Amino acid sequence: MNNEHKFLITYGLHNFVTFAPGDGKHIFTIHDRESQKMIRHAMTLITESYGVSADIRIA
Repeated sequence: MNNEHKFLITYGLHNFVTFAPGDGKHIFTIHDRESQKMIRHAMTLITESYGVSADIRIA
């Protein structure tokens, strides 16, 4: 289990956020079936932890 998956589990995001490595980026996909509040919460946590190296997508 890599650090990104541990991060998702630690913050309880693993149920609606997936991770895939990219070319120098951390690609996180947030599933849009969640409420807008949870989507914003996940985006904030990811941005604070990974900064500009995060590519956040909503699908």
